[in-house]
Amino acid sequence: MGPAKGLSEVLKEARQRGKPTSPTQKVPRSGYRYDLDGLRGIAIAFVVLFHVFVGKVSGGVDVFLLLSGYFFLGSQLRYADRSDSSINPWWPFWRTLRRLLPALVLVLGVSMAVIMLWVPRLQRIEIANQAVASIFYVQNWELAAQGASYEAASAEVSPFQHLWSMAVQGQFYLFAIVLSMAIILIRRYRPEYSAVQLATPVLAVLTSVSFFAAIVWYFVDQSVNYYSTFTRFWELGLGALLVLHAPRIFLTARTKSILAGVGLFMVLSTGFLMDGAHTFPGIPALYPILGACLVILGDGKVSVFLSSKWMRWLGDIAYPLYLWHWPLLIIFTAMLNQDEPSIWLGIAVIVLSVGLAQLTNRYVEKPMQQQGKRPVFRESRSAEALKKLRGSRPARMRAYAGAAVVVVALALTSSPQLLYQRVLDTQTSDLDPAIYPGALALTGFDAPEVDPQPNPYVLADTVSPAWAKGCMSVFGDDPSELMPDNYDPEFCTFGDPNSTVEVYLVGGSHAEQWMAPLDSLGKQHNFKVIPLVRQSCPTFAYELDGIFSEECIEFNEKVIERLAEVQPDLVISNSTRPLLEKGRGIDEVPESYITLWDFLEDHNIPFMGLRDNPWFIEPSGQGWMVSQCYEEERSLVDCSITRDNFYAPVDPAEKELAARNNMLAVDTSRWFCPDDLCIPVIGNIYVYRDGNHMSDEYAQSLAPFLWSNMRRLLVA
Repeated sequence: MGPAKGLSEVLKEARQRGKPTSPTQKVPRSGYRYDLDGLRGIAIAFVVLFHVFVGKVSGGVDVFLLLSGYFFLGSQLRYADRSDSSINPWWPFWRTLRRLLPALVLVLGVSMAVIMLWVPRLQRIEIANQAVASIFYVQNWELAAQGASYEAASAEVSPFQHLWSMAVQGQFYLFAIVLSMAIILIRRYRPEYSAVQLATPVLAVLTSVSFFAAIVWYFVDQSVNYYSTFTRFWELGLGALLVLHAPRIFLTARTKSILAGVGLFMVLSTGFLMDGAHTFPGIPALYPILGACLVILGDGKVSVFLSSKWMRWLGDIAYPLYLWHWPLLIIFTAMLNQDEPSIWLGIAVIVLSVGLAQLTNRYVEKPMQQQGKRPVFRESRSAEALKKLRGSRPARMRAYAGAAVVVVALALTSSPQLLYQRVLDTQTSDLDPAIYPGALALTGFDAPEVDPQPNPYVLADTVSPAWAKGCMSVFGDDPSELMPDNYDPEFCTFGDPNSTVEVYLVGGSHAEQWMAPLDSLGKQHNFKVIPLVRQSCPTFAYELDGIFSEECIEFNEKVIERLAEVQPDLVISNSTRPLLEKGRGIDEVPESYITLWDFLEDHNIPFMGLRDNPWFIEPSGQGWMVSQCYEEERSLVDCSITRDNFYAPVDPAEKELAARNNMLAVDTSRWFCPDDLCIPVIGNIYVYRDGNHMSDEYAQSLAPFLWSNMRRLLVA
């Protein structure tokens, strides 16, 4: 018998034969963990119960993400360990789409159809955009871009808010497929390395970095932190590391039984101990995640319970149950004009969600799933698939169903444009002043009794002309740029572009909302209007209040430079606002505003200051959709505030501006609060598009009032 071969010789011969010989263990292949199906089911059940009755994050979604990493990446890496594995990524991608997309598109399609037909308060462009984002598994980034924090159920919350987790899951699946393909490719040339060896360091580093990022980003922006794939990765990555290494941890049966019991308690108690919306996926998220890890490591009676028939059934319907429950809860809350879902509505939603989840699982999920085994190296399934399509009725039915999914998905992608077109139609329609006099009703004009216009739900998506045209700087735009400089000179010039009389509108969105009447007045009285406006950025020479952003300060430096350069005939902006940032809700003159007036006085530039319109603010700090309130309640009392809830007894800017040459304070309070009540409808026109911005239609009706003041500064 010859001498034993060394390890290097064995590996060399293996490479020459093209067979992977590895001295290390491969990805463990164990029996299917039915108890983890039960864990997934009970985790989602708690998500539903907490969404419906508690209004808090239960931690169930975090457990769901951990299990997604455990199951999906485990299956990909087991395949990557095979000697005959294929580098073609189409099969796992197609299998994943067939498993996830049909149910998702069904829920989105039904939800949007119901919304468009019967729920006007949810017919918002932002919600339609979220439906599209959900189809492409980027809903988490859409919510982050919209600045939407994760809220408890109410009539104002998006019905697709919960799909952020599906987006994170889908993005992780793409990563898992790419990682497994890379491992297969590496093992083609270095078969001595197993998938465990190659994947572990990558997952360990990314999981650690992600967890650290989640801790840090909590202090930077918790809203983004909650939705971000990068800060959520550690939850899925830990699940993937568990599937690679947990089977190698040997514990006694008693220890496993204790671990499973403790773990299940941790998972189920999370929502009672903390609200993850405010802290996850940071350190507190370790509590439910480690609880799930203990269940994975455990065994015994808890595992038997989780593997029972009913728990496995709950696991089977977990995905469609998660998809259905939230849209149903929000849609019915809005349809029934409830601010928050009642207990009886919550019970009805749960019953309906379970029924729909069962039907979806039976007639959509399972029939559409890929049943065949994964193809191996150089194996083609195309010819076999075409043969089945021609000769098998079930295969044709699946193809028709797949085509239906595509059609519905394409229809959903058009929903934002349909709603946007409705906004354009509203903005281009002219209201008959004899029927809709708006502010003219304040002068005694007798208006007939008709339903107010325009549609208050469409108003919520409208913006004023400069913003709509792209001539207003918004969040994310370079604050060192003035938007009119990015276009031809006449593009962002409103009013009469050929006039030599220049009026500059400066400030934030509360100044820009006056653009509609200024545009029409400019055409009528021969002056041009140029907006130098930025979202949430009043104009000042120096920031003295300590509440405005660095971007706003930089933007105002450019505005002041431009005003000094052009010496306009008149500058218009707001003269007051509430300092909500300092807990003060009554209008006042911020100290920063006075620095603008000092600058203009030094340069002998006339100024007209418009007192701010009322802000309707909920106790939570959110804007009150006051026009929608009246549409639903038909009560001026219930949808109004008294004048002294917002306005000081005397215009705070009057004394300051009256002492300066060519400066005028315009007290607009009487335009919004007749008889000391600030109301949502005046002259059959809805006054507000949201909680603190005027509708263009009402602003237009104020044009005569505006001109009676402007002419004192523009006409010699």
